[in-house]
Amino acid sequence: MHLTSSRQAPRLRARSGMTMVEMMVVTILLAIVGGAVMQVLARQQQFYRSTADVIDLRSQMRQGAAVLASDLRGVSSSGGDIVSMGESSIEFYANIGSSIVCSVVNTTTVILPPLALTNGTVLSTWISRPARDDSVFIYSDPDTTNSGDDGWERFALDTVIAENAACNATYTQPADNGTPSYRLRINSSGPSMSSSIRRGATIRLTRRVKYQLYQSGTDGRWYLGYCSPTCTTTNPIQPIAGPFNPVVSGSGTSGIRFTYFDVNGSAIAGNTAADRASVARISFVLRGQSRGQINVAGMGKGYYTDSLRTDVALRNRS
Repeated sequence: MHLTSSRQAPRLRARSGMTMVEMMVVTILLAIVGGAVMQVLARQQQFYRSTADVIDLRSQMRQGAAVLASDLRGVSSSGGDIVSMGESSIEFYANIGSSIVCSVVNTTTVILPPLALTNGTVLSTWISRPARDDSVFIYSDPDTTNSGDDGWERFALDTVIAENAACNATYTQPADNGTPSYRLRINSSGPSMSSSIRRGATIRLTRRVKYQLYQSGTDGRWYLGYCSPTCTTTNPIQPIAGPFNPVVSGSGTSGIRFTYFDVNGSAIAGNTAADRASVARISFVLRGQSRGQINVAGMGKGYYTDSLRTDVALRNRS
């Protein structure tokens, strides 16, 4: 007789898992998705890097043009402000401040009004403090009834003394006498001030500066540089914008090119005193290219090149 138990043996359940084929499919899908994500990230990184290169180049050109144009606008070619001019460099006297004569001490010394009067009027403004060898222009008016003899007398600055010097002008108050002012003494080895320089005469101060496109000894790139009053081993030229294209004389690809024009619009090619005195307009072009190759939609692949032209009309020329 065969006996059976009312309780059946438990059925073994199969363990869940992934087959080799399923794992291969998942791995391939992950690789495809990961590759696509990395490709998108790489393209985004390249886009942002390319965009940054383009923005940096344009920013450097605007910066160089703005600084150079700002100094050139105050140049008086007829007054002898241009020292030297070339295709890739220019040297001139740039304005650093202006004031008026508060009192004339003697033929070599004048006192300026305080930088700020108690009534709030500003009669003296400086980009930087006047220093030895700066040029001082003082307006001379020999005959107050005749404007035909008016002009500027030019002197070399010898010393600048800050002191509480009273000048007792009609535009000052007793409280202004305790405010620091400047006493300017011109170089005694040069000409003395004439008697036609009086209280209230306008004063203009200038400093010799040089702008030049030069090659850096650090990275070999070309930068628009600046030095003042002259470039020496102890006062080397310093970059203010760049890098730009290298200097190529007479080429339309040079990193900077100055062109000088007279009042008739004719180009001036020389660099004599007469040529410099006849300059009425200065045009300069800055050219550069991106540091690396760019890849931006709509701009094509490769190095991005750009240029910026600025024209500056000099003062006192018509």
